[in-house]
Amino acid sequence: MRGIHDLLVIPLLTGALVATSLLPLSRTAAAQSNAERMATDWYTPSHDYDLLHQRIELANFDWDSTSFDGSVATTLVALRPGMDSVILDAGPKLRLDSAIGSRGDSLRTARQGDTLVVFLPSPAAFGDTVRFTLAYHARIESGRGLTFIQADGREKRHAQIWSQGEAANNHYWFPTYDHPNDKMTWELVATVPRGYTAISNG
Repeated sequence: MRGIHDLLVIPLLTGALVATSLLPLSRTAAAQSNAERMATDWYTPSHDYDLLHQRIELANFDWDSTSFDGSVATTLVALRPGMDSVILDAGPKLRLDSAIGSRGDSLRTARQGDTLVVFLPSPAAFGDTVRFTLAYHARIESGRGLTFIQADGREKRHAQIWSQGEAANNHYWFPTYDHPNDKMTWELVATVPRGYTAISNG
């Protein structure tokens, strides 16, 4: 999943799409080596579901407050019998507005730091498909998952937003399983201000 959620919101100039490059950025080296991270399950923590698909919808981008409104519809499969909750990674500045199950029922949730627990209406059996939708408001620390850039009156600098989630920054802008040992398919729908366009590296 790492690095595929690259989003860029940029202005259209006289009807022409501004060509740009989405290049991965290096993360500041942390105290642990890659070997140590593998040995301590930092990259590969155990989890009891297989994340299959997420549909991410974003709107109401605000450059001044580096914020937006989001919704993410999640589909996963239970990997153990009696799975009564789903644990996701969600940045502390994501304010959850609602959690709705596949039958339209409101789901109970709990937060602790970067962890979001979604409680299912009834335990899922091994192999059951689970679906739910989370609506939220995100206030981003620019540069963590999403980067908001102001034009600042410069001729060749345009207001834009771009994403870079590798290796574990995607959860700062949408609730997900933010580790590289679970792959999924995804959709991204962004409603942007008039005069802007949204592009993705797919």
